[in-house]
Amino acid sequence: MTTVRTDTQTLQYGRRRSNTLQSTLGNPPPAPLRHGDFRVLNTWVHEPKESPKIIFNQSCWPGVAEGDVLRVTALQSEDFSGFLFTVPKDEGCSKPTLQISLPKNAADVFGLKNNTEVTVTKVDREEYSADYVEFTFQDQYLGRNDMWRLGEHLVGQCVFVEQEISFIGVIAARVQNIYVNGNKVSAGYVTSKTKAIYRSLSAKVTIFIQVCRELWEFAGDGERYNEKIIHSFLPALFARWREAGTNHTVTIVLISRVFYDESELGYAAGPLRRDEDGNWYKDFYKVITDLEVIGDWKPTLVHLKDSFWAFQRDILLTHHYHQAFVESTTPDHARLVGRISYAHDGPILEALNLALNPNETHYIDRSLSLTGAATILITPGTGYFRVSKPLLRLTTTRMLDHGFGLDLVCLAKQPLHQSPIFSFRGYDPNTDRNGKNGSRVTDPLWGGDETPSDATRREKVTFWWEPFWIGVTFWDKQMDLPFRRGRFIARAKMHEIQMLGLLEHDVLANIEIPFLPEICDPTSTPPRELLMENRVLTAAEADQADMEVFASKEAPRPLHSNRMSYASSSSGTVVAHRSSTIGERRILASQRGSISSSRIAPILESPRRILMDLPREGNDGPLPLLPGRSTSPSQSSLRSVATTTPETTSSRLAKFATSWLYNPFRSTNEPQTPRVKDLSSSCGQVTPTPSIGIPRTATVPMAPSASISRSPQPMAILHSASGGSTMSHTYDDGSPTLHHGSFTRHSPLNTPPRDDTSFGKRRRATLTSLNVPLSGSFPSTSSRANPSRPQSAVSYAQSSLASRWQHVFPKPVYKHEVKWASMLTPACLPLTVEHFPSNAELESSYDVFSYDFVVDPTEMRSFMVKAPNVTGTVDRVRRAWALVVMRGMVAVRLAQGFQFVIRPRNAAASDGSAKTTRHCKSFLGEEDATPKPGGAAEVLLSTEDPVYLSMSNEIHRLSYTGEAIQVRRYVRRMPPSQPINYECLIWPKLGVGYTELQTKFVSHGLENYGWNRLDMLVAGYEHQFNESLRHWRTRFVIIPSADPPQMNTGPSGEKLDEEEIRLMGIDKLAEMFTKARWQFPDERGQQMTVVRFLPTTLGPVHSVLDESLMAQLDEIHAAGPLKKKMKSERELADMSLIAIAKAMREEDGWHRMNFPDSFTGFDFVSWLAVEWGSKLLDQGLFVHCTGRHGFLDGHYFYQLNGEFATVSTPRGWFNKPRLSSNEDSFTGRGYNLSNQSKPSGISPKRNRRQLILTQSMIVDADLTKKSDQAESVVLHHDIIHNPGTVFHFELQWIGSTARCIDDMLRQWGRTIDKYGLKLVEAYVTEISDIRERNPFQSCFPIRLSLPLPVVPDLERRVPEGTQITHYLEYALLKRFGFIIDIESTNMYPRDVDVVYSYRRAPFKYSQFVHRSGVAFVQVLRGSQGFLFLTNRLMGGGRMGTALKSRDSRPAVTAERIRMRLQEFCGDKAALSKFY
Repeated sequence: MTTVRTDTQTLQYGRRRSNTLQSTLGNPPPAPLRHGDFRVLNTWVHEPKESPKIIFNQSCWPGVAEGDVLRVTALQSEDFSGFLFTVPKDEGCSKPTLQISLPKNAADVFGLKNNTEVTVTKVDREEYSADYVEFTFQDQYLGRNDMWRLGEHLVGQCVFVEQEISFIGVIAARVQNIYVNGNKVSAGYVTSKTKAIYRSLSAKVTIFIQVCRELWEFAGDGERYNEKIIHSFLPALFARWREAGTNHTVTIVLISRVFYDESELGYAAGPLRRDEDGNWYKDFYKVITDLEVIGDWKPTLVHLKDSFWAFQRDILLTHHYHQAFVESTTPDHARLVGRISYAHDGPILEALNLALNPNETHYIDRSLSLTGAATILITPGTGYFRVSKPLLRLTTTRMLDHGFGLDLVCLAKQPLHQSPIFSFRGYDPNTDRNGKNGSRVTDPLWGGDETPSDATRREKVTFWWEPFWIGVTFWDKQMDLPFRRGRFIARAKMHEIQMLGLLEHDVLANIEIPFLPEICDPTSTPPRELLMENRVLTAAEADQADMEVFASKEAPRPLHSNRMSYASSSSGTVVAHRSSTIGERRILASQRGSISSSRIAPILESPRRILMDLPREGNDGPLPLLPGRSTSPSQSSLRSVATTTPETTSSRLAKFATSWLYNPFRSTNEPQTPRVKDLSSSCGQVTPTPSIGIPRTATVPMAPSASISRSPQPMAILHSASGGSTMSHTYDDGSPTLHHGSFTRHSPLNTPPRDDTSFGKRRRATLTSLNVPLSGSFPSTSSRANPSRPQSAVSYAQSSLASRWQHVFPKPVYKHEVKWASMLTPACLPLTVEHFPSNAELESSYDVFSYDFVVDPTEMRSFMVKAPNVTGTVDRVRRAWALVVMRGMVAVRLAQGFQFVIRPRNAAASDGSAKTTRHCKSFLGEEDATPKPGGAAEVLLSTEDPVYLSMSNEIHRLSYTGEAIQVRRYVRRMPPSQPINYECLIWPKLGVGYTELQTKFVSHGLENYGWNRLDMLVAGYEHQFNESLRHWRTRFVIIPSADPPQMNTGPSGEKLDEEEIRLMGIDKLAEMFTKARWQFPDERGQQMTVVRFLPTTLGPVHSVLDESLMAQLDEIHAAGPLKKKMKSERELADMSLIAIAKAMREEDGWHRMNFPDSFTGFDFVSWLAVEWGSKLLDQGLFVHCTGRHGFLDGHYFYQLNGEFATVSTPRGWFNKPRLSSNEDSFTGRGYNLSNQSKPSGISPKRNRRQLILTQSMIVDADLTKKSDQAESVVLHHDIIHNPGTVFHFELQWIGSTARCIDDMLRQWGRTIDKYGLKLVEAYVTEISDIRERNPFQSCFPIRLSLPLPVVPDLERRVPEGTQITHYLEYALLKRFGFIIDIESTNMYPRDVDVVYSYRRAPFKYSQFVHRSGVAFVQVLRGSQGFLFLTNRLMGGGRMGTALKSRDSRPAVTAERIRMRLQEFCGDKAALSKFY
């Protein structure tokens, strides 16, 4: 759209320049608008192509200033969330009649039509500033560095829901939700403090289904649990995936553990293991789908159902018989051995670690179309698991490092205890006397490691530990729910009693359950004497209490808007008590330990409101709270008169238990003296918030607090007994108000960050709760967690670790809710975290390492950062360089999973006064008090402030000192984590039985990562990627496709055959490589060296024995691509044709045909110019060897003609003399070279000749030149190319935008596609090693049913130069459309050391790839046949598939090829005929 400056504007500017009295008195400038001013305008709607932004004619509303935030709403709308936009710079409007015009996509979202009237209002940007913006994206790999830059790009813009965001022309995301003060809104203003949540629609999802005894039991509604999975949960999940338009790559695995008696061990051979109790077991895993993108799930569900039916038979009966058969000790009869475990004994952590193994190397074979990973575990259990302590510790560390959570789906009803919960056996942690392991040493999971000496004789005890990295969903959907509303269903199941016949039911008399033993823990239970006298209840009173608890009464709905109901927490006792005996008894019952329910009203099957009459007017005074539990300020000042909007029934009820992972967080370090705080100022509206408690400190005295909420008179079921704090909770229409205190769940993740001012704040001198070591600040070892009596204190170790996920939850999520968001679109680890350890903790628990390097722009030649475009003083240039290098250093740290440490929301930036609170001088110096940024977008706006980045056990501080960049690393002292060896049995997707797997679970932390080297690389003092840097890498192959090329003529109109067209395509690729080459700023404008490939018709092995080819290779390495002196025209013009011919003679060959006195067009053009070539051809100096072409620049052979050819061959211009003659060549293992070659082997003393067959260069992936950073990628490519086999290249990068790389690859792929070449992503390592990286993926073995015949004199029967080792296997694969990808190392001659810069390890077996790219095959030795692997790197939307139609599924094609190959290899007659 062209913008024309209007006359009024010109006058206005003219007027401003004139300084006469008349012009000043003319039209005074209009007064600026105030908030709330509005005007009715006529709106148009335009196509986003015309302008993606709103077009606003500022002359139609005088007073509007640049930067004002305006809201557009429909005329009659009462809605306050209209379309927002900031007023741009006034550049006039080309259409005078236009007042305001919205892009069509925005108009559709807000229901605004063309040519209608709208209200435009000036609003306060503070009110509309978004706290969180949630983005979804698909079919792209969005790195964490890209997320950071995208967030920065949006600062100062207004966004709306469903808006498509484009960044640097390549990254695309869509706005899913916007949160302001905890409420979802339709539009918002992005500030530098706005936190972005990124959710992926294309992730790697692993679904584990636990097969245990309960799976075949009946649930309360008469459905079996296995039916619930197949008919209820999975169809619901898949339907929602389809609805959301996801494109996940899914793996489904059945997991099970089988226990064996001592008597069965002989028969049940295999990888037997023992648990801590000495029981023998084996773990079984059956893969149902393997990394598949599936559109139609019905066949998968059918397969799953069949697997459930056959599962017990397979693992208890068939497997052992099959195992014995394989070991050729066939037993007389099959025996049924072993018994499947219960849910709580299942291999949960083992399965999780197997799934984490491939993620350890997520940077290898990096998919450019998938981001993120999700793991879903479906269990018929209740979320309680018995685990081993070392494995739980290792798993927690790995989950933190990877930044993933686990979604646990329990099919059972929510139990009457904490869930999820792990129990493990260990020693009571000792206090850390010398402080060497820091604050975590008192946590039962991280401490208690010492093996007890004989003197102490400590015994192992059981600990209960609630994992913060699990989000739990209770899926108890009932198929017949509408008919049984309100029916009582027991929560505790007794399967054996349920299964008794009617006549055997003499258990119906009475079942008495004793109370739990009393635990005198003053921090968790009010003293009993305060509650009531100790007397036995009468039967009548007990019945009366039961009636009150279990009767389902529908009470009339009060008409008040601020009604009372009850909130809950899974472990908060909600007591509203007047002195009635029932109320007292309820408290006693609650305190004495009936099992805590995590939702109120456990008897109801569906969330139901509990409505009560309002209390009489006189009862609104403060209620005394019983002393006991400390309360948080916001809770003690809670008022129940807040008016909230009614919420939906699903969020209403008292199942509001908060979940570990899914709640926002709470400070663990507030002073616990109640102070009144006005909640409405920070929140705007009272929102549902889960409860939390604060780890108690020994130094702060506890005061009884008063709750100001009015309590309902009648007592309804308040039975969440955990001996809890007696707080009143209120929520309107079922939504709990903001009470942060009440009872903690073990969860640190408990209150919304938005109104928590002190999470992560510097510990003040007044509060010593976290100065380590101070026993008062941690849960004391005597009060071990009890899943039925949750404690009031959150372990600081856990709250600090869980804070890693703090900024994924804009609103609290409750335990009773189904966590669809994380199962449909997994969230990426947030970029920011607020937790930062105190000075005392840094000193006692961390080791410090530091290094720095000077910023010297003259010496820094970095390809990883864009050189800043600045001039001026030396200091200014140096500062600019420091800024870009620090941004590069931050980018590579974000890529490895670090997060920015930011200031907690509402905490003011600390100024000088903050420093006065610090009384200790530490190695941190005064820097600890420096202001941290308020959001990720505020990081590194200048070099003034240091940057803090944190990972679970490591903190980095980057700062600029004026000359150097300083890096300080704080590494937490941790006991070394030992790798855990594991053995199990896995049935792969295409397998026919269980195969053994041995693996290791190791935490690859970043404590020993080469940060110094990486920073040098970013700064430009180093220029090589090192294997230890964990750089991203992907290998690609270019395959001659099965379809003929789309073109058949050369550039000059000559007819060319397929091979010649493909050679042209490879030359085109070399041209694109040259064009993409990265140049340093001082090299720009210089002539670039041209990338050149050497064509040959020989295979990978024979080419290294071709002396002429090797001579050319040496030339390329020595001189760079053919920098030869060209003969001048005059010199040539003066020479006779005979003299020219004499200078040109040499011999060369193609397809085993030797052309004497020949040369190639490429060599000639490198030596001469095309016109001269055509001229000399016309004069008859030479002709095309086969007479088919005129003179062409390329790999076309020409021969000296008639009289110019001669027998003697002097030294030619084109090639150096051969390095060695035929006499030096030899017969390698299984090679037939030439008739003159010596049959004898070589002497072992001879030095091995090293041949480097690849070249590397740096390419610039930023094709459009729009990126704000250097998009450099290291490219390794082959030099020698045979048009009949595969050409390879590999890309390596750290921190570059993956979408730029993807676009570059797509462009390359499209260009060479018409030359009959296909670009396909391939595995970096050989396929036979795939299980080492991903245990659930494995090759399918294809055996030859007929052994290979021994062919005498094979060398003499096949053409010269043919591969004779594996001759028949190669021929068989060629018949099925496979071509050689990589030869195994033992195929090469012994005296040649072949080096490919992108291969890290030699290949044990020769590897072939199918011409479609969908499958790989390796040739095994002897008659073992082949290993077949589907190319899972060719998924939906990935390279190779996207070039053709999206519908063709590579996995289906690969399966067809596999079945044909397997059928052929299994058919003896066909094989015999083929041999």
